[in-house]
Amino acid sequence: MHFFDLHCDTAYRCYTENLPLSDKSLAFSLSAVDKFNCYRQCFAVFIRDDCRAPFDFYKAVLKDIKEKLKIKPISLVPYFTLEGGSLIDTKEKVYELYLDNIRAITLTWNGENKIAGGVDSDKGLTPFGREIIATLNSFKIFTDLSHLNKKSFYKAVECAEFPIASHSNCYAIRGHKRNLSDEQIRLISEKGGIIGLCFYPDFLGGDVFLSLYENICHLLYMGLENNIAIGSDFDGGVMDKKLSTSADIFALWRYLECKGIEKEILCKIFYKNALKFFDKRG
Repeated sequence: MHFFDLHCDTAYRCYTENLPLSDKSLAFSLSAVDKFNCYRQCFAVFIRDDCRAPFDFYKAVLKDIKEKLKIKPISLVPYFTLEGGSLIDTKEKVYELYLDNIRAITLTWNGENKIAGGVDSDKGLTPFGREIIATLNSFKIFTDLSHLNKKSFYKAVECAEFPIASHSNCYAIRGHKRNLSDEQIRLISEKGGIIGLCFYPDFLGGDVFLSLYENICHLLYMGLENNIAIGSDFDGGVMDKKLSTSADIFALWRYLECKGIEKEILCKIFYKNALKFFDKRG
């Protein structure tokens, strides 16, 4: 099986809790990854809103996860992303992130920074934020719209050439402030972007397998079979026991297949759509 996960917080946990990647408490499971033909994982460097030295923290977490990935299964292909743009205080910082091979940047977490406002803020995209997105475009770094409030989202999606929502679900299925309305989803899709469906139970509601199926059906009904991906959010919160580690991806696939979703569509959702989007960067 091939799998592409747009978002996990494993790097943050490994650094802050001093854990090896093989630690059994992690939702991202190295032992499970070895059972996949190919497992592409975006490791997010998570920056909290209250982080006092965000750039130094970012560098420390990135160094730590890269060191721990020196020993990994052959099937694992790692990528690196940034969750929370508070460390970006100049356009030159974007160049440093580019040199670190950061593929996507979530502009905010739940609060606000110099770029924009998250879901717990009323702040919109700032003039500086517009400059930052233009800079991201120039380096082909993906603008991650997850966590933005609507005011910031609508302005940001206008500016972004490579929009992505790495870990967000459909508001039509679960009315949570972190989920995306049909209009937001449509705007991402019109620019060729992708939406990574998130496993976090609060964003799903009810049975997690059934809710993910309903999210997928809703997006398919919107005609977006080429825009659906997975952004698990593993190690970013307490997951449902049915979908709590990488090993459970196989059970999710089987469930969706039994519900009638064609194998070709599942291959797109679990792998091909994300891979095609990442290939845009070259």
